[in-house]
Amino acid sequence: MTSELAERQRALELLRTAFPDYRIVFSKGRWAAVSAGNPPAVWFAETPSSLCGQLFQAQLRNGGTVVPFGGNGS
Repeated sequence: MTSELAERQRALELLRTAFPDYRIVFSKGRWAAVSAGNPPAVWFAETPSSLCGQLFQAQLRNGGTVVPFGGNGS
């Protein structure tokens, strides 16, 4: 069984890989991401999947890309 801490670390790693243009953190039970814009945009979420969805929408609206998570290519 995967511990909650290990799962959170893996989620953080995957989010940072998929969205390298954002500073992504987990603190005090919440996920947050900040863009590098001026002024920067900030997103908050209760779960990593919610943050992933928000960042995906932001990339979609702004013409950005999402980096593949990796894997075996199938």
